[in-house]
Amino acid sequence: MKTWLKCTMGLFLAALAMVSQASAANQPVMTVGRVYSVEGDLLRYVPADKDWVAMVNDAPLGVEDTFFSGNQGRAEMYVPNGTWLRVGYSTQVQFIALDPDLSEVDVASGVARFYNKGSETVIKATSPFGYVLAYPGTAFDFYVGENSVEIVAVEGTVSFIHAATDARYDVAADSPSILADAGQVTSGNGGVEADWHRWNVARDSFWTEKSRITGRSVEYLPPSLRGESYALEENGRWESVSYEGSSRWFWRPTSVASGWSPFTAGRWTDWHGDQVWIPSEPFGYVTHHYGNWMYVQDSWYWAPPVASRRAGLSLLDIGFFWSPGRVSWIHHDNYVGWVPLGPRETYYSHRRWGGAHDRQYTDNIGRINLDIGRYAYAGQAIIVPRDNLYRVDDYRDVRVRNITSTTIINTYNAAPVVNNTVINNYLTDSRRYTYTSRTVKAKPHVSVLRRIETNATAVRQGERENSTMIRKQVRNLQKGRVSRDGRIEAPISTNYIVPATEMNRPASEMKLQQRNIRTGAKADQPAGQRSVRPARPAQVEGPDARPERMAPAKPTQGTSSQRTIESPRGQQQRKGPVAPTREVRPERDAVEQPRVQSPKRENVEKQKNVQPARKVVEQPRQDRQPRQTVEQPRVQSPKRENVEKQKNVQPAGKVVAQPRQDRQPRQTGEQPRVQSPKRENVEKQKNVQPAGKVVEQPRQNRQPRPAVEQPRVQSPKRENVEKQKNVQPAGNAVEQPRQDRQPRQAVEQPREQSQQRKAVEKQKNVQPAGKVVEQPRQDRQPRQTVEQPRQDKQPEGQQTGKAPGKKQPQKELTAEELEKIRLQKALEQEGNKAQGKSGKH
Repeated sequence: MKTWLKCTMGLFLAALAMVSQASAANQPVMTVGRVYSVEGDLLRYVPADKDWVAMVNDAPLGVEDTFFSGNQGRAEMYVPNGTWLRVGYSTQVQFIALDPDLSEVDVASGVARFYNKGSETVIKATSPFGYVLAYPGTAFDFYVGENSVEIVAVEGTVSFIHAATDARYDVAADSPSILADAGQVTSGNGGVEADWHRWNVARDSFWTEKSRITGRSVEYLPPSLRGESYALEENGRWESVSYEGSSRWFWRPTSVASGWSPFTAGRWTDWHGDQVWIPSEPFGYVTHHYGNWMYVQDSWYWAPPVASRRAGLSLLDIGFFWSPGRVSWIHHDNYVGWVPLGPRETYYSHRRWGGAHDRQYTDNIGRINLDIGRYAYAGQAIIVPRDNLYRVDDYRDVRVRNITSTTIINTYNAAPVVNNTVINNYLTDSRRYTYTSRTVKAKPHVSVLRRIETNATAVRQGERENSTMIRKQVRNLQKGRVSRDGRIEAPISTNYIVPATEMNRPASEMKLQQRNIRTGAKADQPAGQRSVRPARPAQVEGPDARPERMAPAKPTQGTSSQRTIESPRGQQQRKGPVAPTREVRPERDAVEQPRVQSPKRENVEKQKNVQPARKVVEQPRQDRQPRQTVEQPRVQSPKRENVEKQKNVQPAGKVVAQPRQDRQPRQTGEQPRVQSPKRENVEKQKNVQPAGKVVEQPRQNRQPRPAVEQPRVQSPKRENVEKQKNVQPAGNAVEQPRQDRQPRQAVEQPREQSQQRKAVEKQKNVQPAGKVVEQPRQDRQPRQTVEQPRQDKQPEGQQTGKAPGKKQPQKELTAEELEKIRLQKALEQEGNKAQGKSGKH
């Protein structure tokens, strides 16, 4: 009876073992992605220890893996089904499902960009407010906060399904973004965050550059691995090697040192229960997780995997699958080692990875007996001190040298996997989960684990979805209508990164800061106005704005712009014929001298001074008055037909209006101005100043620094009015009066006019905006010059003995002569009055 019971129990246990092995064999193969690039900090959550470890380049990723980027951390990941994911600062993502045609990723907070480069793959990106469905050939940005989410289509059209209303909203690359919270959906500004977009463009440029590298690697690799061709072309070469009686194409690294072996430059880590190789060489990921290493003719060669047989290619028939690292384990005393396996040698693991020669065992794995002597490359084993297995990041410096294959075979024990037998206290050593020996100083707060654990439970207990089912569900959803009047706040998230020593501290005792996820959004470039194509990295975003040269509108008559950037070319309009325009480009401190005319010339003299390119001054054709101008009334004498008129116009800026009289240089003596005591002519002056810091000078003589103004002498019966116009533009350029331009220390010649001339000579001075100084009505001479008085020609019968029509000689009058002239004028006026003469002759 007892014997029968023992036999029955043995058969029952054997059946359980067979069922266990059959179920393990039927377990689906795990799809493995890759953390390609890490900038800053990227942390992975370890459920067994409820802790976070730092990630490195070329680390694997899979279902239930959760990553959290640091405050200055960014990372790029991809999955063989065509899913590409990039995460920004302080972003939490968790992989829910990874299948050949489906990638489901939960974004709890932060910003992520998804690319669907697969042919049949569907990407489902979930959040607390809904999920996004991306079809092949699309790309989008996902901004997730604690209050709202925003979806910006970067390429193609994606669909957003609102969790509260279960409605579908389609978002295209040429349309505004979608902004949603727990209750409503509205349109966003559609802008792409500037700094985030620049980083993505830089990553696109990197891949574009690498894709240009071609060679035999493109021909020998499967289509899904051809993106790694650049790594093989840059670090090795393909050689035809005789193997098993035939010539095969193998790849051999050339950028390594003599005596190099695979599985030496890098480290091991425990990932999903198995030892996974983390390479530190640029070609290490593709050559240590695909294909097989072989030791031929005293060198290591790599045989690529074969996805499908092709005629004319002499490749070794190796299955196309991902492997954690095809080695067998050995141990002895305080040392542990591993032996690279041949193409047909059995690889043992806790999970099923898809290889034809892989074996997965759980409870009975310790019953397997292995013979080290049967391994083809036992003599090439890598042995290190046991304590260094998870302590260092590169085994080349700690590897045990000068050990023979005989010693290894006779001394070491073989083990299918690493356990407490291989390493003491293996299950309690938390270092086995680390990817680098670098210490993590900042980690996410414990409050983020709530969503992670909820998703993990749903993954283990929930029903698996497929792309066909998800497509059908979304297609049948009712299309939602965006709220036009809704107001939704932009996504805001809490900064959960805290010092590692405070990650378990209650949140109520800490002040966790909040931040705007879109810190640099470019509102002036919404998605509806530009299409961002990551596949074209040459189109780098330029600066936000570029200044343009703008010419202001030409001002109308009687107006003056205060801040004119560019002054157009103007003209002066006046009665009578118009003299041709002369363009002058004066130098600094240049003085224009007077122009001498014939005494009976009745034409009107016109002068146009065009200033240099620097702050050009436009002379309008008619009176051009600035703002806030005041025009004085015109007063005429009852018996005098000519009017002396002066208009001093100053534009905005620091302008000083000069007095009516001649302004002489410094250190000269000023003489009084003598007029006839009964002169009936009316002098009129108009000083107009526009807005700005303008100082209006009085009508009387204004004295500059020790400057002295010389007198002007006129004949007692002169009926004509002398007019002078001095314009000084910006840029230290001085616009000279109507007379001819003379050099310094020159003497101004008098101007003679006929007695019967009754025409009124007008002059209008206009200056545009800028720092302009308007000169006085009379001639302004340079320093150290003496202006001679101007004497008019007397009518016939009253000449002073000089021939008519001739110019008066240049003479400097003394004070005594001036006094005589004044008395003579007084006597003449009294004599005319006594005889009943008028002011006309």
